[in-house]
Amino acid sequence: ISHGVPAIWNAPDGKVQVVSEAGDVVQGFDAPTGERLWSSQVIGEGKVPSTVVGDGLVFTAGGWGGKETIKAFKLGGQGDLKESNLVWEQKKGMPKVPSMLYVKPHLYAISDGGIATCMKAATGEIIWQERIGGNFSASPVFAEGRINFLGDNGETTVIEAGPEFKLLAKNPLGEKVQASMAVSHGQLFIRTEKQLVCIGR
Repeated sequence: ISHGVPAIWNAPDGKVQVVSEAGDVVQGFDAPTGERLWSSQVIGEGKVPSTVVGDGLVFTAGGWGGKETIKAFKLGGQGDLKESNLVWEQKKGMPKVPSMLYVKPHLYAISDGGIATCMKAATGEIIWQERIGGNFSASPVFAEGRINFLGDNGETTVIEAGPEFKLLAKNPLGEKVQASMAVSHGQLFIRTEKQLVCIGR
């Protein structure tokens, strides 16, 4: 069981792959035909965070029974790869519901309990961790050099994308929110418990 949204990877050979998780695996499919090309083992049924693709890697978050981890696998290959293409594993800062965010060269995560983490995407090394506070279901989004962490209480914590934690703003809506915000044409769209909010200039 996996609730995550698939990601698209444009492979160096020009082919397009759909990368997704299902139960105990992360896997790549040929987009035009649907043929499964490769799979890697990721233990943890019921995963919620979507896979994230960046710089030739796919990042996953999942596990249970004290084995919850963030993993990065090298994309590509053929057949059942098990963990032969595992590049790194990080046990701190793993989200169980929000998806992670890749903004080259960093990978960002927000835990369900409000701890934000910035890692080196290539190695998994933690650059910084900060307690934002509150509970989080929505996934972080990137827009115009800023990362937006949207809490269940409707407050968005805005930070500067980069190797240092720089808090820019806290913007409360005063209403429960669990859906991730969408970004389009310079505007932010947020589905609250009772309404749809559009924020722009």
